[in-house]
Amino acid sequence: MKTLSLNKVNDVYFDKLFVSQNNTALSAAIKAKVLLVDRFTMPVISMSFSQLQLLQKDVILIEMLDNVHDLSVMKHLNCVIYVKPHRTSIAQVCAELALPHYSHYQLFFNNTVSKGDLEKIALADEYEVVNQVAELFQDFSIVNDNLFTIESCIYAGSQNATVEESLSLLSLLLSLSKCPVIKYDTKSLELKRLALEVLYYINSNSNNNLFDDLNKNNDTPPTLLILDRKHDPVTPLVTPWTYQLMIHELIGVSRNVVNLGQEQLTLSETQDAFFRESMYLNYGDLTEKFQKHVDDYKKQTKQLSIENLKTQDLTELKKILTRFPEFKKLSNNILKHLNIISEIDKQISAQNLWAIGELQQTIVCELEGHQQIRTRLMDMVADASISTINKVKLLVLYVAKFPKNPDMEVFLAKLNDPITTNPPPTVSQILLIRNFSRHFRVRLDAAGPEPDTNLGQLFSKNRIKIQQLFNTNAASTTNRMPKNDNIYMQYVPRLSEILALVTSRDSPAQSRESSPQTQDLALLVPDVVASQYGDAGAAGTHEVIVYFKGGVTYEEARLVHDLQSLTPDINYIVGGDCILNSEQWVEKMCDEVNGAREADQPDRRAQLRDLL
Repeated sequence: MKTLSLNKVNDVYFDKLFVSQNNTALSAAIKAKVLLVDRFTMPVISMSFSQLQLLQKDVILIEMLDNVHDLSVMKHLNCVIYVKPHRTSIAQVCAELALPHYSHYQLFFNNTVSKGDLEKIALADEYEVVNQVAELFQDFSIVNDNLFTIESCIYAGSQNATVEESLSLLSLLLSLSKCPVIKYDTKSLELKRLALEVLYYINSNSNNNLFDDLNKNNDTPPTLLILDRKHDPVTPLVTPWTYQLMIHELIGVSRNVVNLGQEQLTLSETQDAFFRESMYLNYGDLTEKFQKHVDDYKKQTKQLSIENLKTQDLTELKKILTRFPEFKKLSNNILKHLNIISEIDKQISAQNLWAIGELQQTIVCELEGHQQIRTRLMDMVADASISTINKVKLLVLYVAKFPKNPDMEVFLAKLNDPITTNPPPTVSQILLIRNFSRHFRVRLDAAGPEPDTNLGQLFSKNRIKIQQLFNTNAASTTNRMPKNDNIYMQYVPRLSEILALVTSRDSPAQSRESSPQTQDLALLVPDVVASQYGDAGAAGTHEVIVYFKGGVTYEEARLVHDLQSLTPDINYIVGGDCILNSEQWVEKMCDEVNGAREADQPDRRAQLRDLL
């Protein structure tokens, strides 16, 4: 049974906002509604509900609270306000209620609101237009049923950024009705701060009964696993080969919207059946499924031909005609995915990704000997048809796999050659390649297939067909994942190994013996969990909520989807403060290396002064 479902959360909150009996609290004669949102809830709404869904529930207008002073007075409309209980939003709500533009109001907060803020709102409601005040818990955005994001960029630079981030995680836990133990990577001070903030708020909110009895039907408590992206810098760099991943990597996705030239295309797991069935398919299976999708459409529309319509009786004709909107929707869906798949295919050819992807897998999984890899990489770096960013990614992967190598200056000289690399690499990219091992922790020894598979000799890049590339054999498992005979999908993210440890039924001592990595995870147990379960860290868990500080990838969402299908008795969701593709991650790593370098400069100057 699936107990962690973000789409179910979404459906429940949609009912509470727009469908439930709450509407009877408003003026019965007024059905049409305005939705007022702030900068925090706008992305939540845009990713959760389609415009058609809102229109079907009489929401005819969406306005931003930032523009409260520019709103038109429309007393013939009711208003639903959905905001984060942030000081700026509370002030804007008070300003709106002091001079109301609409007839009556329902006020929803996407997280817990303080008593002081409620008192401010009550004082501002002099005209008594507020019919309902309620707390929902969706201070995060739902991407897939198993993938969420927290808009931490909104708090970037704020002194309370960690507090705000922890409150968003708490809203996620409350929306899922889970009170977990907390595990985090001990080598990150940032993660420790975040984990302690979450623990503090769970313990303090236990006094308000928010977290009481949430685990009453569970034999073991859920686990909130907080990880640092910097401790697995490889996963975002490896070229992906499944549909949703390729879209983000090769085209780009922002809040489920794909910008394709002049066109904006929306991808929704709940609204688009083809996308839902194809999002985790590899490239070969995707093209086959799309062809079937087109063939089904042709069969369905064949009956709409003039000759067919002439032979139908009136009853059958009426049934066919009523399906015209459905056929139109299907036609638009086919055109949308045709445009996306065509652009993916174009990018694969233009960037020579077949060769790059194979070499990436060969490096990170060491499918060939070091000398063979070095020779192939040298040829790739000297190839003028390969883009600069792809050369940089290959060299970073090489450094990650072989940190002690004497050839780096030779590679960098090739990379800096203006004849073969245009535009030239930036100073930041060169610094990243030189200093990667100093700033990022990498474990690549467990990645890749079993040693005896010898996949490096099974495939030749000059003789590969799509059907041969994408052939998965699930007969045996390594790290609980199916063995994959596809050379482009050998790499398994580090998260797989961590989840295997977190869900293991072995005792902590046995886990430490089987893998020293358990020593990297600290355990925090909230009071309410300790009182219910005692030694909560002794047994494996059935539910894992993973949060990546620094960014999650669609590859990790695909991983937990595959694990869910392999072990249906264990439930997973994963998220982060953003969703990364490889170029975004290279930029972040460059910023990390540059930031550390700039921080070191004053110390070096001080040392020079001391010497002088």
